[in-house]
Amino acid sequence: MSEENLYQYDDKKRQLARPYEKSKLILDSIAGIVIPIAACLSLLLSGASLRMSRNLTSALGNYWLTLATYAIIFIIYLQLVEAPFRFYTGYIVDHDFGISTQRVRDWVGDESKELGIAVVIGVLGVTILYYLIRLTNLWWLAAAALFALLSVLLSIVLPYVIMPIFYKLTPLEDAGLREDLLGMSKKVGAKSVHNVLVADESRRSVRANAMFSGIGSSKTIVLFDTLLNKFTRREVKTVVAHELGHYVNKDIWKSALISGGMSIPPFFIADYALRWAEGSLGVSTASDPSGLPIIFAILVAVGFLLQPVSNGFSRGIERKADEFALRVADDAEAQASAERRLADMSLSVDTPNSLVEWFFYSHPSASRRIGLAEDWKKRSSAAIGD
Repeated sequence: MSEENLYQYDDKKRQLARPYEKSKLILDSIAGIVIPIAACLSLLLSGASLRMSRNLTSALGNYWLTLATYAIIFIIYLQLVEAPFRFYTGYIVDHDFGISTQRVRDWVGDESKELGIAVVIGVLGVTILYYLIRLTNLWWLAAAALFALLSVLLSIVLPYVIMPIFYKLTPLEDAGLREDLLGMSKKVGAKSVHNVLVADESRRSVRANAMFSGIGSSKTIVLFDTLLNKFTRREVKTVVAHELGHYVNKDIWKSALISGGMSIPPFFIADYALRWAEGSLGVSTASDPSGLPIIFAILVAVGFLLQPVSNGFSRGIERKADEFALRVADDAEAQASAERRLADMSLSVDTPNSLVEWFFYSHPSASRRIGLAEDWKKRSSAAIGD
């Protein structure tokens, strides 16, 4: 890659990155942590959860139908309570900083689709969870395994089931790039990859990304159109090589194990909380649907507190995928250039506060990823010189 094609940071975007990150960290924490927990507590302490469970039991007369109906109402309630805060942080703030390109009606449409998916997955998950609660006192351990399995399932079906609901997916028209990417895939052992699709992310934001997902004949490379429109061909190859690294390193399974392990503490605490609620909040048994807000609130709260642990694992996985990309694409200059471009497009802070990075970052900071590529180039040059 010639020097003039290497992307360098835009000073204006670097100035915007820190206020954007600060706003998002605060607002996303409120929308995703504080509001859901407060909503759950309001249901529990007001007695509304207990009354709803009793009324549904009286009206429907069937435990599983009562549970499913309660779950649907609970999910819709949470979605409605969180919606104004998500709109502010995900629409208004992102528009103010030039990240979002979405129209209000499209945002509402996506929220409606997310609600539908949440209801389907939520009812299924809650039904299995409460079956386990009724089945064994070790339900919290079985639930953690279920959580891990669900994360794998979602990773596998994402391109073919969930993504088409939100994106228009079309085959990559650039035959040369398609062959390059498929050839690189076969080179690393992903021989069953035959599809390269393009998702129209530009209707939502300026963010760029790629993903590699599926098993068997469903293995697919998905590229955001923003990646194709803004990145050089060599930069695109390094981004895809990183995603291939996740496949070759079996990171779907590693992430599932981490997710399952990280869910054991909150489910274990929820087990004790449900027993306490039987005497303090009027919950009849651990399997009473009125205790669902207890489980959910604890999952959110403990999951937040365990973020440094899960994010630490995630950063390690991402670093190995970066190293894989450097070996396979063998283009350290393009990889560093792509990282700078990605940071500017998403307004991520290149050198964040170490505490913020430790707690909130699931990926290494841009400066670390660029440093890795630059060190790799130096070592490669030295090896050639020797």
